[in-house]
Amino acid sequence: MFGIGAPVRLSTEVRTPAGALVNPATITLSVMQPDGIVSGPHTPVSDGVGLFHFDFSPAQAGRHIARWVTTSPSGVDEEPFDVAAEWAEAGIFSLTQAKKQLNIELDDHDDDEEIAGFLRSVTELCERRAGSLVRRVVTEKHRGGYAFVLARPPLLSLTSVTAAGAGGVDQDVADLDVDLETGIVRRRDGSLMPGPVDVVYVAGRTVFPANVIQAGKILLQHLWETQRGQMGSARVGGADEVYDPRFGFTVPRRVEELLPEKYGGFA
Repeated sequence: MFGIGAPVRLSTEVRTPAGALVNPATITLSVMQPDGIVSGPHTPVSDGVGLFHFDFSPAQAGRHIARWVTTSPSGVDEEPFDVAAEWAEAGIFSLTQAKKQLNIELDDHDDDEEIAGFLRSVTELCERRAGSLVRRVVTEKHRGGYAFVLARPPLLSLTSVTAAGAGGVDQDVADLDVDLETGIVRRRDGSLMPGPVDVVYVAGRTVFPANVIQAGKILLQHLWETQRGQMGSARVGGADEVYDPRFGFTVPRRVEELLPEKYGGFA
C-alpha cells in the first residue's frame, strides 16, 4: 500500500510469445482511480529493451488499477495497487522500530515496502481487540434514538451528526454528550435524536498503550517469520517434513495475553 502524493513506481516487461524481451511499436499506461476516472494514457520511461516504468502520483485513497497497452506485439496487462488514506499510512509503530524488531539493518531497504504492509496488517489486528489506535476519519449511519454507540471507539472528537433521510434531524454537536472512550452519544437534555443520521467522527488515540505496542511487535515478528519458513523444525522421528504448530495460527498466545479484552463498544 502506498501513501497519497507519494510517487508509485509502476513497471512492466514486454516479451515475445517465445519469452524474449522486445520493444513494442507503442506502449501506454492508464490508471483507473477509485472514483472511476481514468488518468492517462501516459507515456512510460524505457529502462532497456522491453523494460518500462512510470511514476504515478496518486491523489485519492483506495484501489487503483494500472493498465498497460502495447502494439506490435499486442498486449494488455492490468495490475492493482492500493493507496492509504492521508495520515493512515503509519502503523502503531514506525518502520525503524519494525526493522529493529526483525533484526534488519536500518540501511537495508530491500524489504521496506513489504515490512510496511505487514505493519499495517498488524495495526488492524491489534485494533480488533484494543479499539482504534491510528487517527482516521470515520463516517457511519445510525438509526437515531436516545443514544447510539459508534463502531470504532475510542474517539478523538465528534465532527457532525446530520440527517440522512426522511425523519432524520441534524444535531448540534455542542448539544451532545459524547463518551470518547466508549463511543456512546446522547443528547445532554436526554431527548430523542430522530434518525436516520450520518455521524462523522475522528477515531484513534494520542497515546498508544505500551502493552499494545509490544503485542504488535511480537505479532509482526511472528507473521514475518511464518511467511519465510524460519520457524519450521523437523518432526520427532526424523521425517523430512517441516512442521511447526505456530504456522497454523495468525495471533500467538503471548500476543493475546498482552492485548486487552474485547474493547467496549465493539460487536
